[in-house]
Amino acid sequence: MIELRHLTYFRTVAETLHFGRAAELLHISQPPLTRQIAALERELGAQLFDRSKRAIQLTSAGKYFYRDTTEIFKALERAKRNVSSSSTGKSGALKVGFMMSSAYNILPSVTRHYSAAYPEVDMRLTEYVPNLLATDIEDEKVDVGIMYRPEDCSRLDSHTIYAEPLLAVLPREHRLAGKEAISAAELAEDPFVSIPRTIAPVVFDLIINHCQSRGFRPRIVLEANLQQTIVNLVGEGLGVALVPTSMQAMHLDTTVFKPLIDAPLVEVAVIWNKENTNPCIRTFADTAVEVWRKMQSVDQTKSL
Repeated sequence: MIELRHLTYFRTVAETLHFGRAAELLHISQPPLTRQIAALERELGAQLFDRSKRAIQLTSAGKYFYRDTTEIFKALERAKRNVSSSSTGKSGALKVGFMMSSAYNILPSVTRHYSAAYPEVDMRLTEYVPNLLATDIEDEKVDVGIMYRPEDCSRLDSHTIYAEPLLAVLPREHRLAGKEAISAAELAEDPFVSIPRTIAPVVFDLIINHCQSRGFRPRIVLEANLQQTIVNLVGEGLGVALVPTSMQAMHLDTTVFKPLIDAPLVEVAVIWNKENTNPCIRTFADTAVEVWRKMQSVDQTKSL
């Protein structure tokens, strides 16, 4: 049976064309080396070296074998690199889930930076509503998600990327559209468009609790699963809503966004299953946090 050491012996002799020098480089004596090469030739059924002359030469079969073993050793080095890279998150596959509101904020920058830094990672992205994303992360159908922090994180690990305030989105002709900032209490008599609690309980509860702290419970007349749908419905005059600040990026002509006085914050985090050992998760989470820091640094520079 041909072993890797036999190929190493052969290549060393082929490169030095001298059994004595090859033995020195291999840190073995010459007789065992000669016997190993002879055994390799018997196994292959072909003579690899022409020993009839003063200086040994590769035979035609030997030259072909040398060329083929070069590919073997390249493949071996590639396999070693792949193992090292995959164990450190530099290569492999990563299934990423995201909620659509992050597509208006951090997701494009994170995916660009991650793909540039880790080109050998096969990253697949899928849009989700928050509750289903959390479930699929728990079931390891998705490796990692960018989403609002779930209520129950007992089976999950997380790394907060940022916290953004809620703001009010109003129809453009709303009575409060001309104000710089508003209190949620000023919306007490308005119909609300909201995300259902079953879809994003953290955001739903944040909205309800904030309104109740201002003396009223919002009258929800319409529910929609996606934040961008909520904004569109508000633009159609069907109500008002409290949404994450990132939704301002929609830039609809039919709506206005107004900062809330003492606005509550909703946390956006990278979420993954504690038992998921995919090393690409950590590199993705670190990239997300670093990208957000850079985005904030640029924003602060622009404001100066």
